[in-house]
Amino acid sequence: MLYEFKKGSTVKNAVKNICDVYGKDVLRVRKCQRWFFKFRNRVLDLPDKPVF
Repeated sequence: MLYEFKKGSTVKNAVKNICDVYGKDVLRVRKCQRWFFKFRNRVLDLPDKPVF
């Protein structure tokens, strides 16, 4: 998501691009909206814990 944000993608396009690569339903629009909000507010701390 950070890459898509820095690339200037919209939330909708970012979700589409990510889901195209990693599979359908891997990311919801609402979750991407929350992360883009954080990125716009300069919260760039990403957790080191694995997601899977």
